[in-house]
Amino acid sequence: MDKYEHALAYFILTFICLIAFKKTKINEYSIVFCCFIYGIIIEALQVIVTTYRSGDVLDIVANTTGILIAYIVYFLFLRKI
Repeated sequence: MDKYEHALAYFILTFICLIAFKKTKINEYSIVFCCFIYGIIIEALQVIVTTYRSGDVLDIVANTTGILIAYIVYFLFLRKI
C-alpha cells in the first residue's frame, strides 16, 4: 500500500507542476527530471539525516512510476490545450 501512496503523491506533484509551468519557457522534461531528482534526494535524506526513517529503492521506483504516469496523462490530454 505504501508504494501506491508514493506513486499517487508523485503523480499529483508532477501533474500539478506540469500544469503550473505550462505557460512558461520551462521544458516539460526539466519538470519531470526535477521531480525525479527530488524523489531521490528525499529518499537519500531519510537515510542520512533521520534515525527513525529508512530510504528504499522501491520507493524511488514507485515515485518514478507516478511521475511517468503523470507525464503520459499530461502528454495525451493536456499538452495541446
